[in-house]
Amino acid sequence: MTTEANGTTADHGLPEVATDLASAAEPAPTYPFPAECPFQLPPALAHLRRTAPVARVQLSTGAPAYLMSSYQHVREVLTDERFSRRPVRARAVDAPTGGRPGTAASAFDFGLFIADPADHARWRRHVNQVFNVRQAEAMRPQVGQIVEDLLDELRTNPSPVDLMEQFAFRLPLHVLYALFEVPDDLRVAFAQWAASLRAGGASMEAFGAAMARLHGAAVELVATRRARPSDGPLSQLIHAADGYSDTDLVATVLLLTIAGYETVAAQIGNGLLALFQHPAELGRLRSGAVPVATAVEEILRYAQASTGFAGMTYASCDVTVADVVVPAGAAVFVSIDAAGRDERRMPDPESFDLTRGSANSHLTFGAGAHFCLGAPLARVELQESFSRLFRRFPDLALAYPVTEVAMTSNRFNRLPARLEVRLHP
Repeated sequence: MTTEANGTTADHGLPEVATDLASAAEPAPTYPFPAECPFQLPPALAHLRRTAPVARVQLSTGAPAYLMSSYQHVREVLTDERFSRRPVRARAVDAPTGGRPGTAASAFDFGLFIADPADHARWRRHVNQVFNVRQAEAMRPQVGQIVEDLLDELRTNPSPVDLMEQFAFRLPLHVLYALFEVPDDLRVAFAQWAASLRAGGASMEAFGAAMARLHGAAVELVATRRARPSDGPLSQLIHAADGYSDTDLVATVLLLTIAGYETVAAQIGNGLLALFQHPAELGRLRSGAVPVATAVEEILRYAQASTGFAGMTYASCDVTVADVVVPAGAAVFVSIDAAGRDERRMPDPESFDLTRGSANSHLTFGAGAHFCLGAPLARVELQESFSRLFRRFPDLALAYPVTEVAMTSNRFNRLPARLEVRLHP
């Protein structure tokens, strides 16, 4: 078990929802459930997955909601267009400004990603021409070089070094610079956004301020690529999405930046922690006994530590899931963590076994029409990170017992606050 550092909970910008659930006969459990250990489901969540995978819950505010916790039902919600994220966006727009509608809309508008199905499908066809497995693999040498450059810097720092501060959070930011060909004069704004995002923790107000800063940088970036096209992905997207407005292009940059920074950093940190917790599995990865691509898929399944608020959506009409009627307007939460531990999908899902890693064992990148656009590049980043880190530093080890790693929280993830390691014995 690890200790919790500053596990703050803040206003997550949750909208008010229909209250007809409150009249149900049995009291609903309060969600999210308290976290005890990283990568170990709260007992109440594990129990619901086994006994009531579509369950009525209530939030700490008393607002009613539904929770999906089995692989089958999480996937069903993720792929059903009757569940919409538009109300989540509407609340996010208002939250940073004390409820004054519209004043933060541009910074929070992920545009066609959450549009009506037909508009979303058209947008997705365009972006999939640019952001796909082929493009991610084409960037692999560049990502590998970024990793090597960061590892070179690690060698020059006094021991121990903090892999969260000096590697996990730096890599995805530098990859975003490369992905969007961010000019030097704009990199400062992106770096300031990243720093303010991290410093804000779980605060929705701080998130709003950080997003406003990022929005300004994204507007400048799109204007630059309009004026000076290149062969890079953003210029390709501008060409492929001819007819879409700069607002839509800025929204796409915002979406890819948010998804490509914080979640990748958290996954690197949580993956490293899981490996340190399981030295035998780390040894198999170090020795090459398990292909890194296979290992990464097991890390994606096992090393999840969400706050419980990721994947929130709303029923746009009455929807029946597993014989349970989810009424129109009801808030719905999907637990990616619980779905990855579903014993219906694999035997002994609580164990960490790198050899059985498979993209079919988890829903970490979502499913269906809204499958994560940055998933191919995220996989490349994780693969290059873990393979090169342990190749360069085969004796790398935590500077203190793994049980002393403190966890912290942002809006959606729990992750190590620090991972101090010694690069050599």
